[in-house]
Amino acid sequence: MVRFVLEENIVVKNITNISSPLIISLPHSGNRYSADFLRKSLLSLSELKKSEDAFVDELWEFSLESGYCYIKSLIPRVYVDLNRHPLELDPLMISSKIPNFKQSKSLKALSGIGVIPKVSVYGNSIYADNLSRAEVIKRLLSCYFPYHKMLKYLIKLLKSKFDDILILDCHSMPSETLPKSSAEVDIILGNNFGHSISEKISNSIKNNFQNLGFTTTENYPYSGGFITQYYGDPINGIHVLQIEINRSIYMNEKKLKRLSNISIISNKLKKIIESSIRDL
Repeated sequence: MVRFVLEENIVVKNITNISSPLIISLPHSGNRYSADFLRKSLLSLSELKKSEDAFVDELWEFSLESGYCYIKSLIPRVYVDLNRHPLELDPLMISSKIPNFKQSKSLKALSGIGVIPKVSVYGNSIYADNLSRAEVIKRLLSCYFPYHKMLKYLIKLLKSKFDDILILDCHSMPSETLPKSSAEVDIILGNNFGHSISEKISNSIKNNFQNLGFTTTENYPYSGGFITQYYGDPINGIHVLQIEINRSIYMNEKKLKRLSNISIISNKLKKIIESSIRDL
């Protein structure tokens, strides 16, 4: 039986009768756009949706019946990016002064794609006016911290039952932005350059992908975001791997439409994860 918890901005499933050391994390699959946010935005809904990991939740939907712990954000990435540090804020997009956080000088924040994105995937400004500090705090308190609080709870829950646990942080990557050297790659596995997961487990997952016909590479250009970097602790049995799936293999990226093979890709992912769990 699928057991679930529904909070305002996240869905969490399979948190009772734990039988697997796996957590599936979906921080960028949300598509719940509030009317207030759309009013404040300069951009069309279609452009805003280009930032979503569209249909990635469908690719991993088998996790629900397989009994894997599952956490998914319902809010869109352009509203709050859950795979950033909470202080990765651009002070120039906030109407009142904020403290001088060192994270505000990160490349992501300076590029306008910090925890509260300033620009779309095309580099266009999302807002005509700066956001108030109260608005930023509200988004972090209502969207960012609940997700991470629940993820920490799931990690603690699984660690009470298993010596080693695996978190798969599931994403997609637009094919048109990939460098030429990665353009034909189906899967990029981000392990924070070996710091977020044991080499044995990482190699097992990579081999399982390759055995089912996927071309893979590691860490370039995606080595893993905040979730991979912050939670990965292989010495203490917490293994985190970011999985980036090339959107072109399962969707029409321009039209944001599923391809007919999406269920085939999902079934392959299911087999890969089943094999990988056996190798833990």
